[in-house]
Amino acid sequence: MASSEVESAKPSESSAQGKAIKVDTGEGWRRLSPIAIAYFTLRSIKSMAQGAIYAVPAIAVTANITDNIQSPNTLLGIAAIFIIFFSSGVVSFFMYRFRVNNQHVEIHSGVFSRSYTNLPFWRIQNVKIELPFYYRPFGFALVILDTAGSAGEEAKIVAVPLAYAHALRKQVLAEHQDSRPLDARDSEEEHQETGHQQIGHQETGRHASSYVNDSNAVANTAVNSDQSKRYLETNEDGETILNRRSITDIVIHGITNNRVWILLGAAAPFYDNAFGYLSEWLAEKGLQLNQLVGEQTIAWWQFGLYAFVMLMMAMALVAVISIGGALFTFYDYTLSRHNDRYIRRSGLLNKQEVSMRASRIQVISAKQDWLDRILKRVNLYFEQNASIGHSTNELMSPNRLIVPSVTEDEADELSQEVMPQSKIRRSDYQSISKRYILHWVIAGLSIPFMVGAGFGIYIEHLDITAGVTFVSAILLSVIVLRWWRWGVVSDGKYIYVRRGRIGVDYLCFEPYKVQQVVVKQSVFMKRRKLATVQFVLASGAISVPFLPEDYANELANNVLFEVESKRKSWM
Repeated sequence: MASSEVESAKPSESSAQGKAIKVDTGEGWRRLSPIAIAYFTLRSIKSMAQGAIYAVPAIAVTANITDNIQSPNTLLGIAAIFIIFFSSGVVSFFMYRFRVNNQHVEIHSGVFSRSYTNLPFWRIQNVKIELPFYYRPFGFALVILDTAGSAGEEAKIVAVPLAYAHALRKQVLAEHQDSRPLDARDSEEEHQETGHQQIGHQETGRHASSYVNDSNAVANTAVNSDQSKRYLETNEDGETILNRRSITDIVIHGITNNRVWILLGAAAPFYDNAFGYLSEWLAEKGLQLNQLVGEQTIAWWQFGLYAFVMLMMAMALVAVISIGGALFTFYDYTLSRHNDRYIRRSGLLNKQEVSMRASRIQVISAKQDWLDRILKRVNLYFEQNASIGHSTNELMSPNRLIVPSVTEDEADELSQEVMPQSKIRRSDYQSISKRYILHWVIAGLSIPFMVGAGFGIYIEHLDITAGVTFVSAILLSVIVLRWWRWGVVSDGKYIYVRRGRIGVDYLCFEPYKVQQVVVKQSVFMKRRKLATVQFVLASGAISVPFLPEDYANELANNVLFEVESKRKSWM
């Protein structure tokens, strides 16, 4: 059974009610609540499902051979698999022990491969609290502790009362706050003071000259009073609410960021069966597809109308699935700030939470696909040390915080909240050289075009030549668009990068957080006095090719001077 300290924290209780919850569990090892069996069981099923993706073709072939899927043997096999997974969950539950003692979190876990984790409070960077749907009726939570430089979640306390989870997070973050270097605290205090000044200026419409050094920066931080009211809202935990996403916003996100095509691609081996079932169902309704497409049955315009209607129905179905996924993921989305941390909470069934220190944010990334540009929406990302080598989805990743489908004004507002006085959307970007187009035409496009077009002419099939020419023209258009989008500019405090093709991405980062600067030149670039500059941050590398050589060197020198002179700590 769980410890008396943990059990005494009822789900309905909270620190706001004034009852202190003891975080330290003492010397003895503690077990989780029995609800953790559900977590371990579902985790095993999820792991098997992820591995089964690679077996989809084999499963499809088996499904074609096995006509009677609902046979008793199949049902018995499914039941046996479920029993195995449930038994694995029970064993994992009994083998899991944890304790919180002397400012350390210690965990024993594993069945065949036993592991021991000893995580001191001061090493913990992020504390996430998640509420799976099967935990929520009972008031339990999953606590995930992340450390800098780890290859994933360092430790998980699988099932503890929600009030205890909040108390543990509060104590861990308080310990981490006290143990930070002095210059890091000073930097964050300066950031917060600047942010408070900015909010005050938004409310009154007046800007003190000490806030900025020139009138242009003052004008960039001005927003209307209705937007500033959002920053005055707080929740029950004393956090300042920065942004909420309505259901309408989430629906727009589902439409503009459709990821269902990945799922449809994985289901490709089952299309034959699906089309067979569809044909049988239509035949039962009196509609024969082979008769419908016959030239003697209907006119060509009628067939085109039928095809268009079916295409629209399929696209509508895909859009509905995508919207459902967005609602499932981002429902009740809130972005808040507490001291030096930004916290994102969302989820329909599983309430998920990600927190991120302001000083650890490496890059602000504002992304717009072609449909986002039409609807004037932006997907805003705050990224920290994402170059760890552990791939996670963008929602669950502790290294990336997303604000989905905000308006362009909200994107500017949130960017200035995180990096004061920044202006991502600007018109003074330094464009890259047109020789970028020539480089890709010669190096990547000319040879395939000549081979394909020449082969079509040789075999006297002009349709092949026309197809190769059409595809080459599309690729050339993409290259031109990429050249047109790409640019970089520095205002002395931040470096901004713009890139994209049909859509556009804006990146903003502080020079003193750059870990390495690389200026590269090929033989041909050197002759034309061009260079590629690459900035390496903890979140990854950002490159801008084919810049004027003098400009690239100036950027590199300014960044290195900033790193050397400021020596700020952002860890």
